[in-house]
Amino acid sequence: MNDTLDRWIQRATLMGLLALAATLATVGATLYAHRDPPAATRPGTPP
Repeated sequence: MNDTLDRWIQRATLMGLLALAATLATVGATLYAHRDPPAATRPGTPP
């Protein structure tokens, strides 16, 4: 294999890993933001 193809493969792999990391961070942040509040802070909950 030549150097040009090796570099293309490295760049494609790096871009794929960065996209995966960004996707996982986005999904994690979305799931964390949409958690239910604790029962003590919900309106209408007796003390």
